[in-house]
Amino acid sequence: MVFNGCELCCKALGICLTLAVFGAQAQSSVAIHPFAGLELGYGTYSFEQKLDQTVVFPVANLTGGLAYQRFNLAMNISGSLQGAEVSEEDFIGEATRRDFDLTLGYQLNSILSVFIGYKSGETNLDLVSRNPNAPATGNEYYKQTGPFAGVSIGKSFPDAGKFDFSIAYADLNAENRFFSDNDGVEPGETLEFDDINGTTQGSSTGYSINLGWTMPIKGNLLFRTKLRYNRYQQDITSQGVTFTDIQEESTMLLVGVITVF
Repeated sequence: MVFNGCELCCKALGICLTLAVFGAQAQSSVAIHPFAGLELGYGTYSFEQKLDQTVVFPVANLTGGLAYQRFNLAMNISGSLQGAEVSEEDFIGEATRRDFDLTLGYQLNSILSVFIGYKSGETNLDLVSRNPNAPATGNEYYKQTGPFAGVSIGKSFPDAGKFDFSIAYADLNAENRFFSDNDGVEPGETLEFDDINGTTQGSSTGYSINLGWTMPIKGNLLFRTKLRYNRYQQDITSQGVTFTDIQEESTMLLVGVITVF
């Protein structure tokens, strides 16, 4: 999924209007604090067993949620603003990325919080084979969905804003659709990873790390920058052959503004 400018603005407006309604309804009670924001930056994605290169693309992240006493509910929707070129020995193409997560957190004290959530991430590749004897086009995707849990540490400094660090563990369902390089498997040869063609399903586990800094700008407007890093691994089985410890990594560096209603 690639966000275009109009789609991005509409989504941002929708989140802001929705949370504005919550804010209006909560004016009589200062305990509920809706918030919404937009962040822009760059993302990377690597899949070493499939891609020789790390793909890089511009990304946007829409965030929104509610804070109530020690509880915090946050939603993030992010995606590549345009496709990234992929150029490999066996094919060329374009890659896009989208992510969604919903997180419920609880603040244990002034520094430490715990959280649980649900996430979904997907990388799509539209590919064209370089094989002159068997040219072909295909679509690949690598999708992961499921729950996660983690801890967060936040520390405020006078006149320097607030710094946050979190780490989470995820146990996800994985679904992949692969596009073969068309080399085929000759009699007596062992299936190679590039020869996998079709859909596989399994599980994926790993961790994510987030670093953030938030600084008040004026009134209820906040400046925020953050770095996200995800690393997951899975076992993939095709035609009776299992490839173990298949790793995927993604990062996002974002800068934007948050409004608290």
